[in-house]
Amino acid sequence: MEKEEEEVIERNWVDLLPEHIPLIQEKLSEICDFVRFRAVCKPWHFFSPVSDLPLQFPWLLRNSRGPDLEFYSIAFNKLYTIRTHCPSINFFFGCVGGYLLTGQANNANSFSLLNPLNNREVSLPVLHDSNSFNFASKFSWYNTLNFQIGDYLLFFENETSVRCKPGDDRWDIIGPRCKGQYWPYYFKGLLFMVECCTGILKIMDVSAHKELYVIPPPEHENMARGYFAGPYLVESCGEILAICHRRSYWYTDFKFYIHRLEFGNGKGNPCWVKLSSIGDRILFLQIHQGRRSRGLCLRTSDCAGFKGNCIYFTINLLDFDFGHNYLNMHDMGNGVTTVINTPFGEKDEISWFMPTLTHM
Repeated sequence: MEKEEEEVIERNWVDLLPEHIPLIQEKLSEICDFVRFRAVCKPWHFFSPVSDLPLQFPWLLRNSRGPDLEFYSIAFNKLYTIRTHCPSINFFFGCVGGYLLTGQANNANSFSLLNPLNNREVSLPVLHDSNSFNFASKFSWYNTLNFQIGDYLLFFENETSVRCKPGDDRWDIIGPRCKGQYWPYYFKGLLFMVECCTGILKIMDVSAHKELYVIPPPEHENMARGYFAGPYLVESCGEILAICHRRSYWYTDFKFYIHRLEFGNGKGNPCWVKLSSIGDRILFLQIHQGRRSRGLCLRTSDCAGFKGNCIYFTINLLDFDFGHNYLNMHDMGNGVTTVINTPFGEKDEISWFMPTLTHM
């Protein structure tokens, strides 16, 4: 007796059970695949909120006027060209997390944050008595690479420190800017001011308008050879790291020095503790001559296939004899720095960009 042929049951993927959708999403590590998945049908779109998007490995943005912007994904070795719906009279003035500052350098009333992946935009309040050109050129360097849309934005000018959240109708003064040349950072209600010449750190409570600590700079061995820069601060998994580096004249050899700010039990002054390793963390730094450097941190659990205890960093050079920008990876374990090839030219200015779909 012949075997009866098994009945083939055709299934409609639209009827996929909602509890199975997150299992598929976990496999979509690239944001573009996530967008395509949500576009298949209405049920998949409904059960795939953008808040469930897996944390992305940072992209590189080639800074340009637009409207076509080029992004490079290191993780997937892909180059994306994305067209923005930005007025042609506006310029792009740098990245703040997954958003771009747009506006006109001579118009203080024109600035906004644009998410180029969904073309959603939020206007920034006018900062009165501020030079609009200075605002455009310095704004992104005062704000972190891991900025999210609900965080505060900072700006410092005319001896005054101000902050606002996207969507606010005004900037709030949070204190006088310390006299002298300082690089400011803002973490969880505290203002960190690093004196450029000495590396001395001042910590202020923004709400109380009170100076809490004055901390000497991290100690380093003799820096007689090479060019030394830092410290610059990065928030890393709830900790504050101070990062310094020494480089050779030709930008071929680097050595990084990392310290963690230890608050202890709240008694006495915080102090810097040297780290020989950053464990399973990956640092992403944007180093710029003549400006403060900034960065962000991810764990290897968020970046499958990537090695921890490493630093990916871009170097922005003012001396065009060396080229403009380079992407490098420094292994903290063996001290080796490797140049990473990208589709961008040496004269192209590049910035880290954190792809996101979230908005207000």
